[in-house]
Amino acid sequence: MTRVVIAMLALPLAASAQVQTLIIGDGGVDWLGSIEETIGLDTALVANGLQPVELDPSVNVNVGPLTESGQFTSIFGAVWGISANAPDVLSTDGKPFMYGSRGRRQVTDGDISLASDSEPVDHYTMDFGFPLPINRVTFFPPETGRLTLKGSYGLLLKDQYPRQYTLSASLNELEYLFTSPWTTDFDDVLERKLNQSERIADVRFSTQFMRFVRVRFPLRGFIAEIEVYGEGFAPQTRYVSQLFDMGEPVNFGRLHYVFEKYRSTGFGTEQELTPDAPVHLTVETRSGRDDTPLIYHVITELGSERVVDLKTFNRAPAPSGGGSDAVKFQGVAPGQRGSVQDDIANWSFWTAAHLSSGEDIRAPDGRQFIQVRAFLTSEEILAFGRLKSISIEFSPLLANPVLGEVALVDEPNPQDGVVEVPLGELVTLTYDVRAEFSSPSQTGFNGIRLNTPEAVELQRFEMGEPLAEVQPDSMVVDDESLVVYFPSNPVAQATNTPIRLTFGTRVFNFNTLFEGEVFQIGGENLPQSIDGGDASSLVSTNDLRVFSPLDKLEVLSALDLGSSVLTPNADGVNDGLELSFTLHGIEGAEVEVGIYDLSGRLVHRLVSEPRGEGRYTELWDAQVKGTHTSPGTYLLRVAVDTDLGTFEKTRTIAIAY
Repeated sequence: MTRVVIAMLALPLAASAQVQTLIIGDGGVDWLGSIEETIGLDTALVANGLQPVELDPSVNVNVGPLTESGQFTSIFGAVWGISANAPDVLSTDGKPFMYGSRGRRQVTDGDISLASDSEPVDHYTMDFGFPLPINRVTFFPPETGRLTLKGSYGLLLKDQYPRQYTLSASLNELEYLFTSPWTTDFDDVLERKLNQSERIADVRFSTQFMRFVRVRFPLRGFIAEIEVYGEGFAPQTRYVSQLFDMGEPVNFGRLHYVFEKYRSTGFGTEQELTPDAPVHLTVETRSGRDDTPLIYHVITELGSERVVDLKTFNRAPAPSGGGSDAVKFQGVAPGQRGSVQDDIANWSFWTAAHLSSGEDIRAPDGRQFIQVRAFLTSEEILAFGRLKSISIEFSPLLANPVLGEVALVDEPNPQDGVVEVPLGELVTLTYDVRAEFSSPSQTGFNGIRLNTPEAVELQRFEMGEPLAEVQPDSMVVDDESLVVYFPSNPVAQATNTPIRLTFGTRVFNFNTLFEGEVFQIGGENLPQSIDGGDASSLVSTNDLRVFSPLDKLEVLSALDLGSSVLTPNADGVNDGLELSFTLHGIEGAEVEVGIYDLSGRLVHRLVSEPRGEGRYTELWDAQVKGTHTSPGTYLLRVAVDTDLGTFEKTRTIAIAY
């Protein structure tokens, strides 16, 4: 267990004014030198970029080189785990695992002369560690040896092969973890043989993605080896970088990458650049204040845990018990390794995925270390992606730190510091911002941008101690943000004053984060994100989050009509229908808005598309395909289809001429 921190002083950088770029891959840090972990990627081809392993149809996937300590590996160099019993949890590190019979000897060691057990076996289940394109499985008895069982002594083992078998496969993790290997096959049965007359079972099928393979023997027999073959590219692969030390806390800008898509016609054939191939890349980042995202512990004399550095942890002996949390072991000895936990105080969680190049990095600013991980996926067996490079923009801090906290204007000190507001109702919030400066190079800022759930109404902009209302130089309000410019009253080391914004808004989710950033208008440095913290002594929330009671969450609420009677006479009065509704706590739910007659027949569809949380307004001119709708009574129906069911509201409207 080792960790290497790559220092920025040794990294190739592209610079423009104060904004610099860390490049990983082509034109920058060598891919191979940047790797902390890869799963399913071909590190032998990193000179061309990161791409998935291509399976050679003539090579057994199960057998790779022995480790220095003599452990058996797959062709990816990952050490096989072996057990008589199914695992409790699924491996996430790409390591293969096999269980079955009594687990006395592996059937993936390449030795075809010895039986896997001293008695006939009844099943084996394999986890390759990640999905692979497989098209062939073979298994056979040992070439040598005789039976030593009572009543069968002297019979050749090679003649005692299983006379019945079922071979099945799966991509389903729950199927792998919770089905009985003695009596249950995976749903995808590749072959079921009730009368096997050949010593070698050679099962061939069309190439398909699978992660788990199970071979079950209703009539038991002796097995020496199970071989697995495939062709194509691993469909789900992962790259995790080492930690990059930026030398000092910095602001992060945009993340760029160069990603190419290819197709092949088969192993060893020419690979053709194919931009429309169903291949995808997602990139995530996280940032931290120190050189490890983990906290290591050893067991003390009192049986508790003590935090230690990685070197001390590695020197400590591993516990003899099982499990990952040493404090739960019975009889654990002092000085042994304890638990390993995420350092959530100094490291952010992995960000939401970047789905396109050029997006802003979502990892928090003001951190000295950053780490990147990328996922390459493909929907086709012979299609793959090649990641040429990843670029990360960064620049010096504007201040250190920049803290913010949000509160209700009439409840600045809520119980337990939690801001609780009703969903979809207009509330007035304060947003306090305070900066500190730790270096003469930090230039400060004269603009602030808040991400908001809707277009907000800015009521006051205040600065100073005590706070006093100040007229901003300008501001911009749109559906998702509030931007305030104040170059006449900048925040700098010589003029450092706190800021308060007071605005009215609605929230549409039970957990809303009011993210924000500060920036220097026309400056050379990148914007800097605002961190939740103690920004003002006047409030006590120390956070940028606003909560709504989950038990009161109503997905569809506040369906309002401008008028329930339409008189489309072109006189400017109730000529059309104006309706508005609010969606809470959803992302991408299918929304249908339609006008129906009293028999339930659809007259006109206004909306049919996925939508997220927020308030929406629709207009209908009482026409269908350019023709006025007949007078009468109709039903307006709004329906939202979610995982929790369909939520709908209906209103009666009338049309009169």
